[in-house]
Amino acid sequence: MVAEHTAARRSRTRRTALRVGVAAVLVLAVLFGVSKLMGNDDGSDTATSGTTETTGAEAPEDPNITALPDEFTNPEVAAEVEGRGAPTPTPPPADTAADALETTTLIEGEGDGAEADQILTVHYIGYLPDGTVFDQSWDGPQPFTFQLGAGKVIPGWDNGLVGAKIGERRHLVIGADNGYGAAGAGDTIPPNSPLGFDVDIVDIQPAP
Repeated sequence: MVAEHTAARRSRTRRTALRVGVAAVLVLAVLFGVSKLMGNDDGSDTATSGTTETTGAEAPEDPNITALPDEFTNPEVAAEVEGRGAPTPTPPPADTAADALETTTLIEGEGDGAEADQILTVHYIGYLPDGTVFDQSWDGPQPFTFQLGAGKVIPGWDNGLVGAKIGERRHLVIGADNGYGAAGAGDTIPPNSPLGFDVDIVDIQPAP
């Protein structure tokens, strides 16, 4: 009998602890959500993907990856770009010349065109001649940021995005020599493959 009462008390204690724990988790979740929407006082960890004036992305651990800027040059245009979503791919011709680099503006941007050493924040989608999408930022948590002309991306980007403006959508047809060459890229991009990209310019920042 004592064992039964003890077991009952333990059961009630576990249920009470469970309810308290669930309530605490809910409270923390609400507080966390509010802090993410409002942003911290120091501007850190307020990842809003550019829909407000500050993105506050923390510096990434990989030194080869550039962090998002704390504030977009034109937050309204940045929000408009991010609201577009990924375009439907237009695959490059399979017989694209190895040294090819063709650029076409699909949506006009505004302001000054990008120059070497400036910091670009972009959304992109990349695809092969058969239409296979091998990479894109649209399904990720945030756009991609890099320094133009610094060799952090393929030559087709370093050269093909010069002059692009904030808000612009630029279509690139890139020959293998300006892409991943004879080596390809793992199991994703075959050797000597031309590439197609649509790149949307979310932001341009001055050179560091």
